[in-house]
Amino acid sequence: MLKFIAECWQQDKTRHNLWLPVFFGFGIAIYFSLSIEPSKWITLGIIESFIVLAIIFRHHINILKIFACLGVALAGFTLVQLKTLWLSENYSDIPDNRFYFKGKIEKIDTNYQGRKRFILTDVKDFDGNLYKGKYRITQRSSKEDANIGECVEMVGKIMPLSKEVMVGGYQFDRKGFFEGLKGSGFAESRWFKIECENKQTFDFNAVIGNLRKDIARRIKSVLPKDEASIASAIIAGELGQIDEKQYENYRNSGLAHFLSISGLHMSMLAGLMFFLIRFILAFVPAVSLRVDTKKISAVFAIVLSFIYLLISGQAIPAQRAFIMTFVVLLGVLLNRRAISMQTICLAGFIVLLLSPQVLVSASFQMSFAAVMGLVAFYEKTSKAITKFLNIGGLHKWIRIVVLYILGVVVSDFIASLMTLPFAIYHFNMVAVYTTLGNFLAGPIIGLVIMPMVLMSLLLIPFGCDEIFLKALGYGINIVNQITEYVSSLPNSALHVSSMPHWGLVMIVLGGLWLMLWQAKWKYFGVIGVVIGLLSIAVVKTPDILIGPDAKAVAFKNIAGELEIASSRSGRFIKNVWKNKYKVSSNKTKLENHNEIIITENKVIYDNKMYDLSKEIGMSIYVNSDGSKDIKTIRDDIGYRYWNK
Repeated sequence: MLKFIAECWQQDKTRHNLWLPVFFGFGIAIYFSLSIEPSKWITLGIIESFIVLAIIFRHHINILKIFACLGVALAGFTLVQLKTLWLSENYSDIPDNRFYFKGKIEKIDTNYQGRKRFILTDVKDFDGNLYKGKYRITQRSSKEDANIGECVEMVGKIMPLSKEVMVGGYQFDRKGFFEGLKGSGFAESRWFKIECENKQTFDFNAVIGNLRKDIARRIKSVLPKDEASIASAIIAGELGQIDEKQYENYRNSGLAHFLSISGLHMSMLAGLMFFLIRFILAFVPAVSLRVDTKKISAVFAIVLSFIYLLISGQAIPAQRAFIMTFVVLLGVLLNRRAISMQTICLAGFIVLLLSPQVLVSASFQMSFAAVMGLVAFYEKTSKAITKFLNIGGLHKWIRIVVLYILGVVVSDFIASLMTLPFAIYHFNMVAVYTTLGNFLAGPIIGLVIMPMVLMSLLLIPFGCDEIFLKALGYGINIVNQITEYVSSLPNSALHVSSMPHWGLVMIVLGGLWLMLWQAKWKYFGVIGVVIGLLSIAVVKTPDILIGPDAKAVAFKNIAGELEIASSRSGRFIKNVWKNKYKVSSNKTKLENHNEIIITENKVIYDNKMYDLSKEIGMSIYVNSDGSKDIKTIRDDIGYRYWNK
């Protein structure tokens, strides 16, 4: 066995550096897994110890390699800790009350109910007291128009960011903390425009934000609502206009990834731009006979990709896709092969270097899982693809079109397969007919929708985009019908219990082992993937579930489903529970369960009292021997800067 491992290690010598971004991410993951905030002095001490040990063993190359890997992990840990310390400098408690305030609009979006939300900075109250940081305020009405960079005033309520609403749930406050948000709330009056106290002569973010809004408004003026909402999502990154039923159709048919701007959109758009410019230059002999049109086309494709990144909202999948596209096109400019696992690892390292906190986000995990799967597939099939392009009998352009269509379908399928474990972990569902959905919609996306997106983007500034927007709407309408059909099939979406944290870690490590190595030992990674998937079998539904401040309570019935106690409050919490567990349509009454006593923020269970103002919420598990396992949300999230 040792001989086999040594041989594989030597065969994969050129792939060793691919693991450096993995170690970097591992350090970031360790930081977020801690239950208490680590001391910066301890971190500094570890760094100094590493330096001393590296000097001592400077003549032992193998030991230095081990220190290098651990050092990269320490660098990831230190980076995210430094960012946390920097953000926490001005992260003080905010008043939980309603009052008059004014501020500058930094961003405008919509919530899940379609209501307009402002991200305000430079917030001041009636007395002129400054509230540092950003605040997300949901508006009562979305009829009035507003622009990014303008200042507004209103009467509203500002509250601390929402914490996790269930053990193992999503940490809203952590996400908000790293976005610079200090609080959220809602307006109780109309908002009114006012003059900004420190008005900037030029605000780049405001220009881009308002451009996105204008593009979305233009799309809405040309296309019907259902088509305009999807078009706005894939062009301007505006997901808030998609209604719940429409999004559910895309999710249940395995096409939800199409709504988030990622590698699929960026690569298609850049590729189409590349071939469009080459096609045009072929009719200009003065240029095509004197210069390499590939390089000119690559420059145009890079510029378009960057513009698309800006107007799409610069989400993490779009950032990763742009970095990948840029490196690939840079390879064209430098006459280098760029589509490789080296490229994706470099892109991952850059994204984590700029935003280390995205490691724990679903968008980062799913985006990189999809593209790594595609690159691994390409590494295996590149020779076959080249051979297909060079065979005789068919015209080259016919072979390219056939390969393009097959590429779209296969790429969609691989992306869906690679993101499946993350969809289970984060969203608790499996789209059964993913293959069918991607097979039917893939050609429409590749041959109609993305080419029309390109033409619309190029011609919107000149006002000549209407015909292409309508063609785009026609393609979207077909895909909408496909998603509606596929999602209507029996059991199109299955609810699956999400695997525990360690299960997902095993899948990730197993998947990385499979894709990063090329020698035979890569198949050891299958063991990790299988163990991770089997971990779903050990997941249990809580017997009693208590939300933050006891606003929502649920009890497990004989069928193993949760019955929610009737109450008017806690609607959002209940919706989160329904997405996580199997929830019965039957309601129960709290007074029917005398094993637990709830009074205001106090819970008495098994002769113990729990203060929900400190513990936030609880999950109670009753074992077969009658013993109880009680986990509180505070146990799960610990005490960190973003949840104190």
